Amino acid sequence: MTVIDNILAGSFGLAEWIALVAVVLLLLGIFQKGKTKEQGKMFLGIGAAGLALVFLAPGLLTGGTLSTTGGGLVTQSVVGCNVEDTTVTLSAVDEFTAVSAGTTHRYRIDNNPALTVSNAGTLTASPGDSIEILWGNESDAAYYGAVSTEVIPCSGTFTFSQDLQQNGTLTIEVFNEEGNLIDAAGENETLGVGDVVTLTANLKGQFQRGFPFGGVMIVEFNGTGATSVIDDVIVDFGGSEVPIPSFYVITLGTNSRTKAYSIPSISSNEILRGSITIDADDSNNPLDVGDPVLTFVPNDFFVDGDQGGAFSGPATEDEDDLQTFAHTTAFTVNLD
Repeated sequence: MTVIDNILAGSFGLAEWIALVAVVLLLLGIFQKGKTKEQGKMFLGIGAAGLALVFLAPGLLTGGTLSTTGGGLVTQSVVGCNVEDTTVTLSAVDEFTAVSAGTTHRYRIDNNPALTVSNAGTLTASPGDSIEILWGNESDAAYYGAVSTEVIPCSGTFTFSQDLQQNGTLTIEVFNEEGNLIDAAGENETLGVGDVVTLTANLKGQFQRGFPFGGVMIVEFNGTGATSVIDDVIVDFGGSEVPIPSFYVITLGTNSRTKAYSIPSISSNEILRGSITIDADDSNNPLDVGDPVLTFVPNDFFVDGDQGGAFSGPATEDEDDLQTFAHTTAFTVNLD
């Protein structure tokens, strides 16, 4: 039905009210009902603009097809919308290659129980419904997830799109004081009793892969007990010290001490530059005992069963202390 049909039928939405007010202003302007001639001209201008909006751009008042790529919130009025059902497609794509990404997505409409749909699959909702989407449904083994909240627009069909990043490899590099890359082939850092050194370090991503929510770097070293050889290790890639993930299992025995530091996101072959500071014990020589071990684990979203199935995160572990994404990269800082 047109705006005129709706007015004649007594059905008033946003467009109909604007049209009615515009007509009244036009009549006031035509018959010079303003206090001055200038005011009459103003009434004419406003009335004409209102009618132009209603009849030349009705989609701005009753709906349309807005793109929401990237997970933005659609804030679109459905006043006067005559669409009863909207067929919604959830489409995730690789952020770098634009190919289809993810296998299944979890969604909840207006706080109803969550359902799932395959990537590029469809669901039915109504204009004005609020839909919360957990892209990847926490179970995708290849792509990190994302969470977005959208509003269903006034349209018979609509597609929500989301860019996702695929998991990749992480290369950890630590250089000794001579500037040589520490490795397992014999290149190491020589420390004596009481030495404190700050070593240059890099975290290198993989081309067209990423860690979109960063993660946590756990450092384990021989740092407790009478025979401990290291007083402290500080990891600095621009983050801060954080709690140690509960799922981490120590590897250095009874003298082990662990700390954890937040790591920013890494996109494609980006390089994060930072440092590792090692404070040797004041009495015991580090030698080659209990070399510090760096372990990176990434953040991801998850379904929080303790919060009624809320989409939580990103974090390294879920409500049951389980790792949210199955990726681990380790590096040993060889000392001598």
